[in-house]
Amino acid sequence: MNAEFDKLANSYDNWHGELIKGSGFGREYFLEYKVKEVARVLARQNFTPKNILDFGCGVGDVEPYLQRYFPDANIFGVDISAESIETAKRNAAANGCEKINFAPLVETIPFDTTFDLVFVAGVFHHIPRTEHQQIISMIKTQLTQNAKIFIFELNPYNPATRHVFAKYEKPVDRNANLLPPAHIKNILRTAGFCTSRSIYTIFFPHALRIFLPMEKYLSRVPLGAHYYIFGEVAK
Repeated sequence: MNAEFDKLANSYDNWHGELIKGSGFGREYFLEYKVKEVARVLARQNFTPKNILDFGCGVGDVEPYLQRYFPDANIFGVDISAESIETAKRNAAANGCEKINFAPLVETIPFDTTFDLVFVAGVFHHIPRTEHQQIISMIKTQLTQNAKIFIFELNPYNPATRHVFAKYEKPVDRNANLLPPAHIKNILRTAGFCTSRSIYTIFFPHALRIFLPMEKYLSRVPLGAHYYIFGEVAK
């Protein structure tokens, strides 16, 4: 898997652009909406993270948004692809995010710190299901007692998502598989997290952007292109 994503490190922007071009939105829209959603949920809880872990950070595209929405937090990014991490470091420097910490993931999270927020976007469908529980348990060992985790994934119930996945993602990673929300909930609960309901997002393309304000009312409808699960360390 790391070899496959090492090859993508310098062409990730183009590859991701192909994934989303049918939506009519630019890459920035999809990168920001996830962080904005995390910030919205945490604001309602009056929770301000101190140390954020971006697990599976890739080339570091989301880090500028994490820094924008959580300016006082320390941000750490890990990824199995060492080449992607090197690209992430260069991207961070170019975007004025020099203080963000990046490191390749080998067997453990390579930072001597604990985290109170974990951000995971589009990562688990690239990892064999047999490894999911072990990974979640590993992450949990470096979390604070009140830590939060957000896992964003592609929605297997959305026909457009399934088409794009089969056309663009599967050829890159033949072992990738779309994951139902129930699976993500299960691995989180087994590891000792309390979880939210499945929250669905991205319903309208750019051509129908006039309806975007309605999306917040559709979060229970399992037809959005993406979904996320919000977990908290069980007290």
